[in-house]
Amino acid sequence: MEKEFDRSVSLTSSPSQSKENELLRISNLSIAYESKHANLLALDNIDLEIGQNRLIAVVGESGCGKSTLALSIIGLLAMPPAKIMNGKIEYKSINLTALKEKDRRKFRGTEIAMIFQEPLTSLNPVYKVGDQIAEAIAVREERKNDRSMDLESEVMQRTYKVNAPDMPSRLPRFKRGGLTKLLRDEVLQVLKQVRIADAEQVIDRYPFELSGGMRQRVMIAMALAQKPALLIADEPTTALDVTTQAQVLRLMKELIDEVNTSILLITHDLAVASQVADRVIVMYAGDIVEDSDVYDLFREPLHPYSKGLLSCIPVGSKDKAKLKPIPGSVPDLSKPFVGCKYASRCPFAMEICSKRSPRLVEARPNHRVACFLYSGESR
Repeated sequence: MEKEFDRSVSLTSSPSQSKENELLRISNLSIAYESKHANLLALDNIDLEIGQNRLIAVVGESGCGKSTLALSIIGLLAMPPAKIMNGKIEYKSINLTALKEKDRRKFRGTEIAMIFQEPLTSLNPVYKVGDQIAEAIAVREERKNDRSMDLESEVMQRTYKVNAPDMPSRLPRFKRGGLTKLLRDEVLQVLKQVRIADAEQVIDRYPFELSGGMRQRVMIAMALAQKPALLIADEPTTALDVTTQAQVLRLMKELIDEVNTSILLITHDLAVASQVADRVIVMYAGDIVEDSDVYDLFREPLHPYSKGLLSCIPVGSKDKAKLKPIPGSVPDLSKPFVGCKYASRCPFAMEICSKRSPRLVEARPNHRVACFLYSGESR
């Protein structure tokens, strides 16, 4: 059975992303959830790079650490119980994990935005859609002014050795319930950007008056209104029907170049990833086990877990063959673990798999995998 695998591989572990186009780099990131009884290791030495104007999909079973990864990037993990054990998250070469909360908040929304899984619970039910998007725009302008004032203050201190006087905000503070014409026009523009045809009516509606697909588009509009460089979408199509899901995915793909942003898509659905992603990252039990171009992954997956996930997908033909479920279950991450976490479920497991944890190596150009079948080590 091992003959199915190509063992002629490179042992280089350098990432495929070029440094010039790098937007976000995660290095050796480990995060644990603390409890009275044990610490659950949700992320285990994760390495990840995201380039500019790219759509990266992170896939895996429930509980593999996808949402923890997303929340750690935007800084919304509850600490405690979550605790960063080691590693760093660098956004445009700035180490976000070393920043204080008040400084980290400056990146949230305006630099890194997030679309949450259920739009109905993320939108405020007592305020109109237009007011909520306008507030996102007001936050963006307020932070832009804050950065401008900080820069002017620094220049005056260096030049005249004095503190800059307090400067009035360039825009009046936003108040719900009465949009100025300028603000209303920008809200309408953002709604039209997410392909809402009747934006003039939607702007004055409450969230409960909209369909699930419309609410998800409003959530995307709120995120885009702050003009982030990185947009994190955590299961954005879970609550949508198949037709609406396809429309939202197509919209997200079109917006990458249109608004000059990158998207990190968190999903458990490989079919979703195959439709829109440039690159797919497969996670298992807190580890990245495969990182590949989307076409390479679906044409010829390398890791046994990726192969198992693909074998569970119905092909839609009249073939009477049964689906092949992955045997066993995910290991208990609250206990110390030695060896490969997938070994107990893997039909290709070797002796070394129970002794050491495989590292992520570049098995093919732009295709990394964490498996001893490709590392050149067998004992």
